[in-house]
Amino acid sequence: MSSGSVKPAMAPVEKDYRVTFSSALVNKPSILQSRHTSTHILSLQPPMSHENVNSIRVVPLTATWSAVIYFLFLCLLGTLFLSFPYQSKAFAKPHSEEALLWHTGWSEQNKYEQHHKYKQHHGTNLIQLASVFQDDKHPNHFYDETSNTFMQEMPANGPTVHVLPPVEPHGPVFLDMPYEDINGCDSYGISGTQNNNCFDNLWAPRPWCWQILPNNLIYTSYLAGPKEPRLATVWYDDTGPSPIPGRGGEQNGWLWDSTLGGRVSILRYGSNTELHPQGFEIQIEGAAFVRLDPEDDRDLRSADYRFGIPLVYGIGRWQTKLAYYHNSAHIGDEFYEKYNPPFQRVNYVRDVIVLGNSYYMYDWLRLYGEVGWSFFNDGGSKPWEFQFGTELIQARPTGIRGAPFFAVNGMSRQELNWGGNVCAQVGWAWRGYQSEKLFRLGFEYLYGSDPQYEFTNTDPTTGRITALNQNRAGIGMWYDY
Repeated sequence: MSSGSVKPAMAPVEKDYRVTFSSALVNKPSILQSRHTSTHILSLQPPMSHENVNSIRVVPLTATWSAVIYFLFLCLLGTLFLSFPYQSKAFAKPHSEEALLWHTGWSEQNKYEQHHKYKQHHGTNLIQLASVFQDDKHPNHFYDETSNTFMQEMPANGPTVHVLPPVEPHGPVFLDMPYEDINGCDSYGISGTQNNNCFDNLWAPRPWCWQILPNNLIYTSYLAGPKEPRLATVWYDDTGPSPIPGRGGEQNGWLWDSTLGGRVSILRYGSNTELHPQGFEIQIEGAAFVRLDPEDDRDLRSADYRFGIPLVYGIGRWQTKLAYYHNSAHIGDEFYEKYNPPFQRVNYVRDVIVLGNSYYMYDWLRLYGEVGWSFFNDGGSKPWEFQFGTELIQARPTGIRGAPFFAVNGMSRQELNWGGNVCAQVGWAWRGYQSEKLFRLGFEYLYGSDPQYEFTNTDPTTGRITALNQNRAGIGMWYDY
């Protein structure tokens, strides 16, 4: 076409357009306008006008739903077709293993014996795999593809066994029995079940691996330690002298001490056993030690705060820790407002390096001791401190019945002229299943220096600090996790 040529104009075509709507849509005009109509106007020439409209098309609602139903039906058929080859169970052996013991019968009566024989001969366990489509009528049989039947035994020269790749530890595992009924020592059971033999040696070497946030501890808090991080509360009657000015000679009476904190593991290279893991571990600890006065409007008398980072190593029955912790003492606001003056607070602060050792003489008997040296001291604090004690408690899961416990802890501090306190606890304890979480209820008795470091006496002439002594007895509950 030459540049001078002129494009002919298209003559308008007059047509009679008619749109038919179903009665259901006519009765619901709002739905028709908002959801179920799709109008397409096609123009031969811009600008669009009524003369240029070629077609108006309405898509019925029924056609859309029909397409969705057809699509879902095709997906269902595809799923059934793809899953059909995997509807039977498979029983496979590891690479390069001969079918020596495979001809032996497999049944509910001898399944534990077959696992043991195969593991003894080959040094590994049989691997049973299962698909999503299980056949509950034949839980321990083998499927013969040639005869379309289930067999109780796998003949040595029978159908070809397809070799599967090795199963990694983090891969899926399908079991033909409840996990608790497995006759092995990889998991610990409650005393009295068939897994009781798993507790013969809690300290046996086991594989080590890296673990982030393991659910138990290599080095646990001392049960009777009054300054150990955990969740605890104790109600007691103290016959020691009251620290309130003007009440010299009066007894403290009923007090309420609580510990709000805990000790957790952050990183471990070691074993992953439920009880007494071994290896290297990094922990963090922290707690607030709070004292309330129930006889004085439940005022907050004092609160000590502690935070630490222990580095732990455990092997066999021995556990060792090298730790840092910060401890500071504070007086309660209500107490200070009521009794100052003449009560004078103490800015007690210490930052301590601790070396501790723990040894389990028996599974149920623990001995421990530690020494601490403070490189920063204030408020009368002096560098050295010692702590020691013993614990008698069930090392295994107790079940709902629980078990008795007994613990004693002693502490000596240089700032008190090597004085300190002794705390004893006795009661009933429950230890968790597949964890070392421990809940205790019992009786506590403490004699000696007040564990709240804010309450001390200072000699004005010598500057010597002496702690207010407590002689208290009460009931409490403690939770270690």
